[in-house]
Amino acid sequence: MAMEPAAPVLEDSLDDEEEAPRSPATSPTLEEALFRLADAARCLARAHQATVTLSSSVAGRRGACTTSLSRSYETWGGYTVPMGPCAVRRPGRESPWPEQGSGAPPAAREGRTSRPKGWLSVPFLGGEGQLHLFDAMSGEDFSPEDEAAIGGLAGLADLALETVRLREENAALRRKVRQGEQRFQALVVATKHVVWMTDGQGGIDRPCPTWENFTGQSREQYSGWGWVSAVHPDDQARVADALRQTYLSRPSQLSRGTYECEYRLRRRDGTYLTTLARAVPIFNEDGTPREWVGINTDLSAGQSTEAELERLLREEQAARTQAEAAEQRAAFLAEASRVLASSSLDPKATLSALAWLAVPALADWCFVDVVDDSGAVQRMSVAHADAADEALAREVRDFPPGPDGCRHPTTCVVRRAESLLVDEVSDAWLRKVAVDDRHYDVMKAVGFHCIMSVPLLARGRALGALTFLAVRPSRRYTQADLTTAQDLARRAALLLDNAILYREARQSVLLRDEFLSIASHELKTPLTPLQLRLQSLRRETQKGLPAIPTPVVASQLEVVQRQVAKLSALVNGLLDVSRISSGRLTLDREPLDLAELARDVVSRFSVTATQAGCAVSLITQDDMRGSWDRLRVDQVLTNLLTNALKYGAGKPVVLRLSGDEAHVRIAVEDSGIGIAPEHLTRIFERFGRAVSERHYGGLGLGLYITRQIVESHGGEVHVHSTPGQGSRFEVVLPR
Repeated sequence: MAMEPAAPVLEDSLDDEEEAPRSPATSPTLEEALFRLADAARCLARAHQATVTLSSSVAGRRGACTTSLSRSYETWGGYTVPMGPCAVRRPGRESPWPEQGSGAPPAAREGRTSRPKGWLSVPFLGGEGQLHLFDAMSGEDFSPEDEAAIGGLAGLADLALETVRLREENAALRRKVRQGEQRFQALVVATKHVVWMTDGQGGIDRPCPTWENFTGQSREQYSGWGWVSAVHPDDQARVADALRQTYLSRPSQLSRGTYECEYRLRRRDGTYLTTLARAVPIFNEDGTPREWVGINTDLSAGQSTEAELERLLREEQAARTQAEAAEQRAAFLAEASRVLASSSLDPKATLSALAWLAVPALADWCFVDVVDDSGAVQRMSVAHADAADEALAREVRDFPPGPDGCRHPTTCVVRRAESLLVDEVSDAWLRKVAVDDRHYDVMKAVGFHCIMSVPLLARGRALGALTFLAVRPSRRYTQADLTTAQDLARRAALLLDNAILYREARQSVLLRDEFLSIASHELKTPLTPLQLRLQSLRRETQKGLPAIPTPVVASQLEVVQRQVAKLSALVNGLLDVSRISSGRLTLDREPLDLAELARDVVSRFSVTATQAGCAVSLITQDDMRGSWDRLRVDQVLTNLLTNALKYGAGKPVVLRLSGDEAHVRIAVEDSGIGIAPEHLTRIFERFGRAVSERHYGGLGLGLYITRQIVESHGGEVHVHSTPGQGSRFEVVLPR
């Protein structure tokens, strides 16, 4: 529907291009953080609209979605989208701006619509989140620089959203600890037993209401070792000696035992009651007791109540230990996020710092292995807790993770993209995974008894692995440790992936600039003689002759026709690349005699071959019929022969056709300059070349287009070459 003249018009450029992100300055919730991300991305890319979505696995239930609009887009559409956390809405719920009825914005009521002209979508949080940007009117796609910038912002958003999640988890843990303490205090008040707590040396350093109520002692009286005065005088020496022996025991002796002693305890009315005192220690990180929690049980009471109290004490102790461990893991991950957020785009230095951060907090040894451009797994960093292991660390650093087919733990983790946890490493396991005897000796020298290895996953592929080894006997890996390692690996993978994306973006920009330089040169080359010939014809017309001699016109037009053909070939090549990139390369299959087509192509190259000094010969079998696209197969033959004549160094070129019942083979052989091994793969890439364009020219598109055409037919193309001896290109097509 056409716009009414009176309707406001959306300008081609944003009128708030200097607009700052509209978000509060306080610490955000998850919903506020989502809106900040959308608003910052929209302002960074100068887009009209930015939308962030989260899947249900991250945001819970049915996911989440938030949108930020530029002021010009709000004004044009008459939208009244609230800015801030209230802009977050769950998919499936009513939109904040209805599209129908009187409540709809003016743009919808008046029939005005705007289709996106430029669109950019970037995943984050391992694909669980999506950041969408669109520009409504400019008509320009977002640039690689925009994509790199928004990709970097998405990577930072991963860390920011993770920080928000850690803060919320930390608050939940604190609430859990508070609730546990409240439940414990309620249990102490509700029980009929005497519950008490002492410091690591046996002195009471906090209020004990049940002790006070039972014995009648005030807090000043029972503080420290004053509580002993409530014990029967005949039992005091025995109780004190038992306590000192227990509290001064070695950590290894305490880890499996509790304090237990029977004695008489004075009640408030002055009478004594025979009780059984039992206590369990709560340890410091170094294994020494930090405090003791105990009860005095009336031996005349039922055993069931005693057992229940003991169970509750054990549960409370376990819950407190788990909460403390969870808080330590959260603090470790927060510090790791800080290291990653403050890092540069040099992954080697950052991942090395991360490995040293994990030692000794999470491991005694930590390895970082990454997948290089060739697909091999390379060891990037080795961190160790004991400085005396430096020589061994150099040997571990130089030891390769092993080939793909072996059982090396790191290689298996990377290739399978699955985590590994072995809580008890045996000699049989070491021999099973060892690549060779030297590998076995190195692992034995490290002396680890537990191993965790987690993949660095990003965009559905493994970029490497983090491996953690436990050497100290007191360190045992659990599922909670594995979860922490996986969280750490996910953060490290985001950093590594962002570095790869940044490098690829820079390479794309360099490739684009190189292509523009080559294309401008190649397009200018045929234009120069074309312009000279047209100027020559113009001078002939200005001489005043009744007619220009026909031979002169014919000669000039022949040159013009050749240059126009060159321009057409260049433009057609660029158009083919565009069709291939957009998936619009279609095939018009028909019955075709490949031998007949090859003869036609060779005949067309007779003049070109003579100019190049190369004799072209055709060798073919009889039955070479099949179903192919004539024009596209002609293009394949033309590209391969053009390539052979260009680099054939004036030597013979052979076109061979052979086949069987299912396939045909096209081979083009030359004895020219050949191709270096390191260029054999890139020559089939877009704008790829093995030689300088200054010496041989061309856009570097012929072999790229050839491969795409062949693969569209379900075939394959291969190259075999030796520098200085020539090349052989072979195409296999199904009939």
